[in-house]
Amino acid sequence: MKPGREESGEISFRLTELIGHRIDTDPGLAGEVAAVIRAALEPAAGSRAAVADPGLGGVFLNSVRVRGFRGIGPETTLELPAGPGLTLVTGRNGSGKSSFAEAAELALTGGNRRWDGRSVTWREGWRNLHRSGPVRVELEMRTDGPDSGLTVTREWDADEPLSGGIWTQRRGDGPQRAFAAGEWAVPMELYRPFLSYSELGALVDGKPSELFDALHQLLGLDELIAAHERIRGRRLDLERAARTARRERQALLAELAEITDRRALRAGALLREPVADLAELAELVADTAAGPEPEALRAILALELPAAARVEALAERISAAVAAVAAATAPDVVADLRILELLRAAYAHAVEHTRLAPTADPEQPVGPAAHVGRTTDRAASAGHDTALCPVCGHGTLDRQWLLDTAAAVDGLSLRTADLARARAELTAALADLRVSTGGLPPELATAARTAGLDTAGLGATWARWVGLPESRDLDALPGLLRTVHERLCAELGFAQHCAGKELDRLDEAWAPFVPRLRDWLELTRTVTAQAAELQTARAAEEWLKSATARVRDERLAPLAGTARWVWQTLRQQSSVELGGIHLQGNANSARRVHLEVTVDEVDGAALGVMSQGELHALGLALFLPRATVAASPFRFVVIDDPVQAMDPAKVDGLARVLATVAWERQVVVFTHDDRLAEAVRRMQIDARIIEVQRRERSVVEIRPAGDPVHRYLDDARALLRTPQLPRTIADELVATCCRSALEAASLARAKRVLLAGGMDHREVQRRIDRAQSTRAMVTLAVLGPGHRIEDLNKQLAREGRWAVEVVRDATAGAHVPIDRDLAELIADTERFAEWLAR
Repeated sequence: MKPGREESGEISFRLTELIGHRIDTDPGLAGEVAAVIRAALEPAAGSRAAVADPGLGGVFLNSVRVRGFRGIGPETTLELPAGPGLTLVTGRNGSGKSSFAEAAELALTGGNRRWDGRSVTWREGWRNLHRSGPVRVELEMRTDGPDSGLTVTREWDADEPLSGGIWTQRRGDGPQRAFAAGEWAVPMELYRPFLSYSELGALVDGKPSELFDALHQLLGLDELIAAHERIRGRRLDLERAARTARRERQALLAELAEITDRRALRAGALLREPVADLAELAELVADTAAGPEPEALRAILALELPAAARVEALAERISAAVAAVAAATAPDVVADLRILELLRAAYAHAVEHTRLAPTADPEQPVGPAAHVGRTTDRAASAGHDTALCPVCGHGTLDRQWLLDTAAAVDGLSLRTADLARARAELTAALADLRVSTGGLPPELATAARTAGLDTAGLGATWARWVGLPESRDLDALPGLLRTVHERLCAELGFAQHCAGKELDRLDEAWAPFVPRLRDWLELTRTVTAQAAELQTARAAEEWLKSATARVRDERLAPLAGTARWVWQTLRQQSSVELGGIHLQGNANSARRVHLEVTVDEVDGAALGVMSQGELHALGLALFLPRATVAASPFRFVVIDDPVQAMDPAKVDGLARVLATVAWERQVVVFTHDDRLAEAVRRMQIDARIIEVQRRERSVVEIRPAGDPVHRYLDDARALLRTPQLPRTIADELVATCCRSALEAASLARAKRVLLAGGMDHREVQRRIDRAQSTRAMVTLAVLGPGHRIEDLNKQLAREGRWAVEVVRDATAGAHVPIDRDLAELIADTERFAEWLAR
């Protein structure tokens, strides 16, 4: 099966158009929800740049030239065929082959995944130990277009760190310019064509989010993700406001419950309602009258008493008046005063009931002469000239009586004037006292009733104060006035102090809630107004999330198909099955790639029991689909040491996968394991095999690598052409090379025949391991398993005497001198190898 790379590359059509079509064809999608989705998609329209075009296209590698970097000392060039095909770069560990892979990655990415997570000491060993001075890495590539040549170079002076140096690129024969790292970053991140051994396992058992991010970006869903984030951001803002309102409501309820203020109690009651009456709560917050409790307390604070100086002046006035009354009071004066009052009353009675008119005001004391000969104009209208005494009923009240009475009144008035004046002053002083004491303030009872203020003692003292003008003991009144006033002032002051503290407490407790309640009201009104928008945003987010998941699965399906094909080819005799590949989560939650992996048909058990080789094979299955997407500008992949930990069966599968990928890609594999090269040769896969060797002082040599048989034969011929080598030693070395060539040819035939016959790789390897000698290996290759070594010569004799002799002489010559022309031995060995290959 060929991987579906064409399908996986179709990621360039406009997502906004696709989603717009699905919006139009969804009958269950509300209009307001569709409008939100379209609005979220609008900023993305036309904004997504082509993901694979920093002026690149069809990039193949021509060569990697390295000097002074890692294991390479003097400048060495690794030439590569710039086009589709498979190239194996082989060499033992430490030969410098991986330095070429790391140099290529460093030249294009500025870093190396193999170094990530390593210690500083390890990363600092990037300069070659045997060559001081400047370091240079140069990567020559071929691209599509008229200026197909592209060279990227990194150079460092002797003392520059890895992060420094000069990084340039050049098109064809044009001028050098700074490397456009920003232009390369996106395609390099999406289609990374480099895979090191350390990354193989990390693709499966590394951070779950890293593989998710790599595949998710590859699918080209940026526009949908950005739109989803816009809707999600708005939804989170709306939900955050609603949560804040709910939390603040609960906090206010808890705190208001601890306050006895009427406003706090009412606010708590309103907030406890399922749907709070916002209008009433707003009125409560705006209420500046403060309610009956604060009003009653403020009324207490407003109470006033006469000043102490006024009370003192009033006490002195009363005291003086009382003294004056006492001084003017004598028994005869008191009696005269009573008679005066009676005469005045009688005089007034007589005037009222007769035609006689007073000649003077009897209330005004005048002498007797003032009444003589006075008349009035009332005579014409009076009914009588006399009147009977209203007391005895016999005496006559006539003009003469009036004159006499007037004279008596005048005399009595003169004798009682001092007492009258003293009593008048006392009466006036008591009247002023009554004005000063006033009445009992109703505020005392109100404060006690509504605010709980203890005013009982104050009320009793104030009642005594109000009752002072009615005191009968006028002599003690001035002192009592002073005492009661002093005590009342003290008690009122204490009550006002308590009222002030209580008022402060109420205000201090309630005041902080006013701005909080006001803010909560504003927030709640906003939340209420945005409730419909929140529901719409939730629906839009859910719809777009579902639509994105569908598009993601549609675009992931071809990549998953390629991954399954790679795994199916690689796994060979493994019992692990790879099913679907799914991306779970998103950028704001735990994200991972879910692999439907089973072992012996048990779901979810595979990853825990897979061998390291199986994990590496699975990692390769996840890497290749991404690196070989048709949209990638990189037409090459560079894989370093993928063979490690793989069993022989998986090595064969790897050879098949690499050969298939090489139909359209340039595949460069670096490996120290000869099994991959052997499998490629055995399976007759078209590949170029290059061998890297490291000499003293980091001198690296590169040469085409033939198969082991021809390599040994070439070494044997080179020994024959070395005159400085003693004859006996040369003969032994040549025979040893011929024996090794026979063993290599026999090994290749045995594997090829046994595997083609259906034998398990592990069983083939066990039989090869049991062939401990050259003749045993040749027997296995010629006769097959289960035959004796003694039967080998009979079979070889059928081919010719030369076949028997070449096996005999190559085997013996490695230990003892033989009487045979060594050039002939080399020729017969090559002939025998060709016979085995047929």
